[in-house]
Amino acid sequence: MNTFRQKGFSIIEVVIVIVILGVIGFLGYTFYNNSHPKTTATTSQSATATDVAAAPSITSTSDLDKAQSVLDQTNPDNSPDSSQLDSELSNF
Repeated sequence: MNTFRQKGFSIIEVVIVIVILGVIGFLGYTFYNNSHPKTTATTSQSATATDVAAAPSITSTSDLDKAQSVLDQTNPDNSPDSSQLDSELSNF
């Protein structure tokens, strides 16, 4: 008696497994992306813009020389007094 023994999987079974894995992967990727906040880049950009706007601008070398002289006067022992620095730098 000749009996036919199947070895391996049929193409339909393989395609069904691939489709199921694709759907699970797509759902996992979608849920993973929606669970993380997307504001990281905008937060760092807005913080940088705020820091730049608050910082005094130096437009010439004379401003730089004035700032250096203020630092030399207020920092003789490497311990600056921030209120004195702020008041002197606000004159620019």
